[in-house]
Amino acid sequence: MTSPFGVRTHDDGDGVARLVVRGEIDSDVSAALTEAIVGVAGQPGVTELVIDLGHVSLLAAAGVRSLLEGQVAAARHGCTYRVANPHGIVERVLRVAGVIDLLGVGAIPAPARR
Repeated sequence: MTSPFGVRTHDDGDGVARLVVRGEIDSDVSAALTEAIVGVAGQPGVTELVIDLGHVSLLAAAGVRSLLEGQVAAARHGCTYRVANPHGIVERVLRVAGVIDLLGVGAIPAPARR
């Protein structure tokens, strides 16, 4: 059983916003992910946007497209953009799609609780 799709936004401080995504990212939810990313990228004071995929169990082509569209939106707003913590099939999809370097993919630890 997979968990339902969801996105939570966290303020990591110093202008960094983290979107923690969970569940499966497929064509049914990709528009919602794009909307969430674009919305946060456009918020005043956000200078860096981290898309945390540590709780994502599946990434379809539509999800890769959402991540790329998010990167364009972030650039339009002057935000640094990174995709963090993909694992398993999600990381493999990003590698096969050839977007690992383009999206700045890497492991980024969660911020300390304040």
